[in-house]
Amino acid sequence: MVGYFKGKVAVVTGAASGIGLGLTEHLLARGAKAVFMGDVKAENLTRESERLSHQYPDRVFPMLTDVTRLDQVAELIGAAKASDGHLDFVFNNAGMGMTLPTEQITFDIWRFIVDLNVMGVVHGTYTAIPIMREQGAGHIVNTASVAGLVPIPYQAVYTASKSAVISMTESLQYELNAEGLQFSVFCPGNVRTAIFAEITPPADAISVDEAVDYILDEVEKKSLVIAFPQTARDISALYRSDREEFDQQMFKLAAERRENYRTKGTYC
Repeated sequence: MVGYFKGKVAVVTGAASGIGLGLTEHLLARGAKAVFMGDVKAENLTRESERLSHQYPDRVFPMLTDVTRLDQVAELIGAAKASDGHLDFVFNNAGMGMTLPTEQITFDIWRFIVDLNVMGVVHGTYTAIPIMREQGAGHIVNTASVAGLVPIPYQAVYTASKSAVISMTESLQYELNAEGLQFSVFCPGNVRTAIFAEITPPADAISVDEAVDYILDEVEKKSLVIAFPQTARDISALYRSDREEFDQQMFKLAAERRENYRTKGTYC
């Protein structure tokens, strides 16, 4: 399935690791003409972009990018547009998780997560929109989480940030689709990335390759909300269909995490 991405110019933020790196690799494999890799970690960005450049010469363009900085995001997206005269995809993927008890959450943590997880996506989205409106085409894909679809205990900051990304993306799809713009937001559950480096991944965790294949297949279908794996879709459906059962599961999870913090100092 190369048609939707073949010959296209894409931007990916958070592109030097995890799902962002997987998106970069799979976009190139599916025929993207140029992928602009934005990441804040210079060492990772250099290493991974050089590796991919050997396999895909003249198609990989790394740029050090802090998505909380509007000027750096604008430079990244502007460079992508200038490379071939068009901007086809922007994957606003940079972000981070946050699982902490309320007593450990400070206002500085709130500002940091909102700046990264919300404003980082806003910067990429609203910088790309004028370019894509002028073209009359373009697809913006934002990274959220299953935690943006359902409320999860000990993740109030994270769920708030990801809920905002989902709602914004859905609203823009309804507003701008008539002008040729397409929006998608993907909501992963457990994916085996570096986030599980020090703990055993949950039984339902899928590989980055599985996740990215699913994401890009759904993007090609122009799906709006993309949730995976199946357990993520199941818990989201339960939240909508049986709130009493969902509440019981979340109170149980909260009790487990409360005890883990008390005895181990961590949520798992």
